[in-house]
Amino acid sequence: MLCHAAALCWLERFRRQMSKGEYALTHNQIGDTAGAVWEVLSCRGPLPFAALLEESNVPQSLFFMAIGWLSREDKLRFEPADGDYVVRLA
Repeated sequence: MLCHAAALCWLERFRRQMSKGEYALTHNQIGDTAGAVWEVLSCRGPLPFAALLEESNVPQSLFFMAIGWLSREDKLRFEPADGDYVVRLA
């Protein structure tokens, strides 16, 4: 429930920033972030989501967009592990 509340707060802040034109994303930014995520997995091997986010050192919103991008291209596999998921290159 706490995670849900945090996500709603982030989403509201993101909407405000978007309406003011303060935050604009491009496909290039998402693609570059996908490359950074792929590079971390290539060097470090499979990692849980939290560790991958930390190692990637990218904004959380871009991180999840990049995960979606790589997943859509069948570049990632997800394995359940201790109530979380481990992400690995396909």
